[in-house]
Amino acid sequence: MSNEHNLQRDTFLVVVGGIIVFFLTLVFDLFDHIIEFLVTHEAWELDEFFTLTAYTTVALLIFSYRRWKEANRELVSRKELEKDLIRAKNEADIANMRLSKFLADMSHELRTPLNSVIGFSEMLQDDTFGPLNEKQMDYVRNISMSGSHLLHLINQLLDLAKIESGKVGMNIEEFHVQELFDEVGSILEVLARKKKVDLTYDIDAELDILNADKVKMKQMLFNLASNAIKFTPEEGHVKLEAKKDGDMVLIRVTDSGHGIDAAGLRKIFEPFEQLGTTEETGYKGTGLGLSIVQELAILHKGKVWVESELGNGSTFFLKLPINLSITH
Repeated sequence: MSNEHNLQRDTFLVVVGGIIVFFLTLVFDLFDHIIEFLVTHEAWELDEFFTLTAYTTVALLIFSYRRWKEANRELVSRKELEKDLIRAKNEADIANMRLSKFLADMSHELRTPLNSVIGFSEMLQDDTFGPLNEKQMDYVRNISMSGSHLLHLINQLLDLAKIESGKVGMNIEEFHVQELFDEVGSILEVLARKKKVDLTYDIDAELDILNADKVKMKQMLFNLASNAIKFTPEEGHVKLEAKKDGDMVLIRVTDSGHGIDAAGLRKIFEPFEQLGTTEETGYKGTGLGLSIVQELAILHKGKVWVESELGNGSTFFLKLPINLSITH
């Protein structure tokens, strides 16, 4: 495109130059001087003058033709490149659709037997079919925990695949913020007690009703808060806050954990990135929770970010419209 632009510029300069020469000739009445020059000069001088003019004209034509050919070749090359890019995009879209369908089908096929494995292992733990000895009970617990972890991973993979394929619908409804925190808090309280973590809440009195997808809001809040609990050491504390910020709601989840270094902050919302090792946290995560929060926040016309430093804990921020029905 640069060659085509240069050709247009050169042509413009030649035309403008010719107009300027004609204008100056007209203004200063130079036609008589030109005629006098042609009459008074010898024929060989005129031949030399016209020959020089012809050479200049031919050179300009050859130069312009070459520039036109270069610009035309560049244009054809760019059109071919655009076709290749469109073809590659279409192939990637088809591959993404097939992957989403595969994940949906496979997740269904895997979840059904996994639920059976988890259900029967829990029945064995409850001595439904008779008491187990200590070693048998350990094996059954491991089966149940491994099955639950795998089921959690499959569900998160399916969630992420649906979001990235654009197949996730939004069910906008009106609900109370306190109701949202109460429902998520009932689950978080169990996690906090197990870790001996002090869990507190602070909801702005001015913040009452939200118009958003309640299920997805619960998922975002739970993912952020459960991560904070899991990566906070015993006797630590986690605080959940919801404040009104103009026509937005700002949710903050603050923990007293180990914090995140600069390298971790740069990639923390990428899929399959872990906040820490299993040895450090005692928890084997999937690395998908925060990436799902980020995608769901974008669906809600909002954003999520984190502020943290090693040794001083972390604060995750979730900022969303109070009335999504207006912006959605």
